[in-house]
Amino acid sequence: MFGTSFGTFAGRESIERVHLVFNPAAGRRRSGRRQGEISAFLRDRGVEAVWHVTGGRGHATEIVHGLPDDALVASVGGDGTAHEVAAACSGTSRTMAVLPVGSGNDYVKALGVGTDLGGALRMLADGEPKLVDTGVVSTENQSGIPFNNGLGIGFDAQVAEGVASAPRGLGGPGGYLYSVGRLLRGFECKDVGVRLDGEEPSASETILVAVALGTTYGAIFRFTPDARLDDGRFDVVWTTKVSIADVLRLLPRVLRGTHVGHPRIRTARATEVEIELSEPLPAHVDGELLKPARRFEIRLLPNNLRIVAPRSSEPSY
Repeated sequence: MFGTSFGTFAGRESIERVHLVFNPAAGRRRSGRRQGEISAFLRDRGVEAVWHVTGGRGHATEIVHGLPDDALVASVGGDGTAHEVAAACSGTSRTMAVLPVGSGNDYVKALGVGTDLGGALRMLADGEPKLVDTGVVSTENQSGIPFNNGLGIGFDAQVAEGVASAPRGLGGPGGYLYSVGRLLRGFECKDVGVRLDGEEPSASETILVAVALGTTYGAIFRFTPDARLDDGRFDVVWTTKVSIADVLRLLPRVLRGTHVGHPRIRTARATEVEIELSEPLPAHVDGELLKPARRFEIRLLPNNLRIVAPRSSEPSY
């Protein structure tokens, strides 16, 4: 663990350097003002801050691949940055930390931190490295796509796509609600088969399927409130056939995470999930859009990512 003075961590006497992979476009380009706060926090503790500024999609992964195998790498951005940094740290000896300065910041919620940068910095100082699970998905169009928070197919992927056109002043949660409102006018349920750990598939009509490691999608929607990053299982959620009235009744419950157990909601846990749809639907991993597809094969990778998390003996930040 670091301790308050960045003491013993991952078998080393002290941390001298943190590589900060920074996305200047995160938080609708408001993230730059947080750099000084982060640098001052690290400087006060005698830690060198090495900044790496990303220049576009995929650059964060490229940066991390070029860092030492034992580097401590902090994602400084939103969920997209965390997704890319996690992809490059997974399956290696690198340790990842998350400093949220984006719009959604779902992954740090699953870590038990919340979205406050100060809380995340305190966790960086006082936390300890833990191994957590990741996932990988393949479709008929793309193969071996990693994710660290969750995969969404159907309605929630369309919501993520629509956030880009939301008015800039709405912020992250407002942008997602704006997108939901626009989609409600014309959504349709689609035939789906969900196969869990090789068992007989469950057939249904649905508007979405979520295969999650974390608890939250879209900044405020608690699709899988009981999920854990280190329990060796995906939390899988999908709807049966629903109407607009059903969706409007379910939305407040999804915001609170109280929809589990509702008669229109199906839930399960599994390490391997196969999803087959009647027609191609859009999908996303950690908020990053995939090509529409009919078939998805998802596999859990247990204990695949070393990440800084709150100590087991301490409450969440």
